[in-house]
Parts: sequence; C-alpha cells; structure tokens
Amino acid sequence: MGETNGLHKSRVAVLLSLACLALVGMTGYFIVRWADQLVEIEFAEEQTRIFEDMRRQSRDMTVPEAVRSLNYVVTYYPSGSKQRSGSKLDRIVERARASAIREIIAALRVKTGKDLGDDPAVWIRTHMDSRDAPVTATQE
Repeated sequence: MGETNGLHKSRVAVLLSLACLALVGMTGYFIVRWADQLVEIEFAEEQTRIFEDMRRQSRDMTVPEAVRSLNYVVTYYPSGSKQRSGSKLDRIVERARASAIREIIAALRVKTGKDLGDDPAVWIRTHMDSRDAPVTATQE
C-alpha cells in the first residue's frame, strides 16, 4: 500500500511538472507573438503616416515633386515586406496606400489639367522629371 501511494505521488508530481512546463512554454510563445504583433503595429502606423504625409504635402508641391511623392507611395515597402502578406494589418496599410495614390493623382489632375487615368505608373512615366531617375522608396 505504501509503495502504491508513493508511486501515485511521483506520477502526480511528474504530471504537475509537465503541466507547469507546458504553461511556461505557452506563456513564452504568447509573449513572443505579442511582441511580434507590437512591431507589426508600429510598422503599419509608420507606413500609413508616411502615406498621409505624402498625400497632404502633394497638394502644395509642383508637378514633378508630386509625381516623386506618388512614386514613393507606390514603391514604399510593398505588400508583404513589412507586414505579413494578406494579414489584417497588411490590408489596412494597402488601403491607406491606395487612398493616398488616389488623392495624389486627383491633385495631379488639378495641377496638370490632364486626366491620365487611375494607374499611378502612367502618371509617373509621363511626368517624371527627365533629369531624375525614377524615385524608389528608401527602406529605412
């Protein structure tokens, strides 16, 4: 009887140890996921802020400057580079990018008196200052 009781206690101790180990492992996993999500949120905030800055500034820029801003928004960390492609944050960032592109193109229509459509590549190709190489976003 004493031997059975001792065996039972050691099994309980092993099971409790395994349960504690599992809890520690799960806690570590969730801490890493939480930290990763914080980084992704910060990246998304930075990207959408840059798009908003480019959109707002384009109203007061010359055509070549606005086109450079348009190109910057188009090329700045494309989908899947700072966010997991297709994630909720990626979709938020891409909606902000699309909105900024639409608004910069609208400002270019007013500035130039032309309507070259909604494709930013057409506006960039048509109005990029020939002295400038096409601007690509710097990945800071």
